[in-house]
Amino acid sequence: MPFEKEISFFFRLMKKCGIQALRFPRTAPPNIDLGLKDVIRLFSLKNEYFLGMQHRTLYVLDDVFLCHYHLMLVPESDDVLLIGPYLTEDIAEPAILQLMDKHRMPSTALPVLTHYYKSLPVIIANDSMMLGLINALADTLWGENSDFETRYVEGAALSESTRIDDSIYLNKIMDAADLKLMEARYEAENRLMYAVSHGQTHQAQLMISHANEHVMEQRTMDSLRNVKNYGIVLNVLLRKAAEEGSVHPLHIDQLSSTMARRLEQLRTTADALKLFSTMVHKYCLLVKNHSMKNYSQLVQHVILRIDADLTADLSLKSHADFLSVNPSYLSTLFKRETGMTLTDYVNRQRVEHGIFLLNATDMQVQTIAQYCGIPDVNYFTKTFKKFIGKTPKEYRQDIRGR
Repeated sequence: MPFEKEISFFFRLMKKCGIQALRFPRTAPPNIDLGLKDVIRLFSLKNEYFLGMQHRTLYVLDDVFLCHYHLMLVPESDDVLLIGPYLTEDIAEPAILQLMDKHRMPSTALPVLTHYYKSLPVIIANDSMMLGLINALADTLWGENSDFETRYVEGAALSESTRIDDSIYLNKIMDAADLKLMEARYEAENRLMYAVSHGQTHQAQLMISHANEHVMEQRTMDSLRNVKNYGIVLNVLLRKAAEEGSVHPLHIDQLSSTMARRLEQLRTTADALKLFSTMVHKYCLLVKNHSMKNYSQLVQHVILRIDADLTADLSLKSHADFLSVNPSYLSTLFKRETGMTLTDYVNRQRVEHGIFLLNATDMQVQTIAQYCGIPDVNYFTKTFKKFIGKTPKEYRQDIRGR
């Protein structure tokens, strides 16, 4: 098909934004989901409309229920590209009631519309971004310096009848909307877990940025409680994702407990959304820093013993005796898999812990050295300078502006 690679890339981009994008012959449009068009006729796209479309024309459509669409014909073909529907703002119940009153819709339509809006992606305050992406696609298809027409169609009309009197049919529509919302939520959760389990911070942050009250389950009348409930579920999902990324429960449990406490301390929904982003970032870092999927069982045990207690005896002999293996073999295996000697690895972990304590506490360097498993402060200072390039005292003076 013409421009298959370019359009496939664009569709993947739209999918990451949670926006529907379709390609189909305009003479045979599929049974596509354009909201509840068969029930309340939000926007009626019939065969006649597709047949009337012209090449080198970008159609930007807004229906009377605030839903946005983009359409165009693919060059050198008779295929239609359709992007949407999506919203540019959350549609709360008061706004839904006003729309219903304006278009003389029955009260039975309220739950249908409420479910419908929950199923749509919201690109808040970024409609200009969407138009930019769509225009970039048009430039790709028609040539960057070519002329093409943009047609804006606002307030696409309802059909003649908007009545919904059949309660049985209404319930079926609501069930279908619930199912669609549930499937979309589970798909998004699976994609998020995959990104976190592979330490893909950028991808995971992009996915969680679409989380807002609009798509969360409203299980109570308390919006903050609903957001906290979502956060609890998110924490569990991220914990399982980190486990799939071969992070030991020792590290996962520490982060999970910290996030659980912070969730319960939330006071506003805005703070909750910020915390969700922080959670995703920290779990991705956990996978990047502590994933052991590329290590053998022996090396995993060594690393775990080091992480569990930096003040313990972490010498090669101690590890070899604990694991009942030859010290020379363990040393060779550890260096081959980690790229450094066991001694250097232990010292690096102790120095990194020292950096944390220098930043987070006012303890004396000698005390910090003991907590890092190096009682001799002179040796700690020498080791610290080897890895950081300055002494612990110099490091603290620098970070605190002397």
